[in-house]
Amino acid sequence: MNFFNLHKEKEELIIINFSRLFFAGLIVFELLNYLKVLRFNTQFTWLGLVITSIACLILLEITAHKYRRKKGAYLHWSIWLIVASGLSMDAFGDFFHLYNKINWWDQFVHFFVSGVACFTLFIVISAFWIDKFKFSLLFKTGRLQLSLLLAATSAMSLSALYEIEEYLEDVIFLTNRLGPGTDTANDLFFNFTGILAAVAFVAVYYLITHKRKIL
Repeated sequence: MNFFNLHKEKEELIIINFSRLFFAGLIVFELLNYLKVLRFNTQFTWLGLVITSIACLILLEITAHKYRRKKGAYLHWSIWLIVASGLSMDAFGDFFHLYNKINWWDQFVHFFVSGVACFTLFIVISAFWIDKFKFSLLFKTGRLQLSLLLAATSAMSLSALYEIEEYLEDVIFLTNRLGPGTDTANDLFFNFTGILAAVAFVAVYYLITHKRKIL
């Protein structure tokens, strides 16, 4: 490894570790509020935020570890920032009661986070199939289709699991995270449209860069 590659890797590691520090700080803050050591108010529940943050960090760390073992390189720093940004939108929406103050905030978060999840999963799935991790789609069309299918179905499954977690939290702790009767259907609809947007983005990018029809 030459000097420039080593320097670049160190810069990427700084960003990755900064993202880890952000996740850790957010989880500690949420745990302290859940345990009532701190007394900040949230629109929904601290437990829901804790579960979401820990689950995101564990999945990201597992993926990064497997990628490091398979490819001998760090999972791209942008993946960490993208996941952190999606998690921040949900957390800040709770902290600052944006779900009540802004009518479209809930829909936007579900749309954005699901799209980000789908795109991130697509990049990760694709990265395990190509020799060198790049954001240029250097593989056959069939692999593109399968990568998109796996990413979209996985992202939709995660969306459904999140709604199930909200339901279980309401049943066990007598909270009201599910909201009105149409909220779950509304959430899943915007999850689905966010995933479709991510799939469309990747497909259009492929068409533009390869100048051929996806069969």
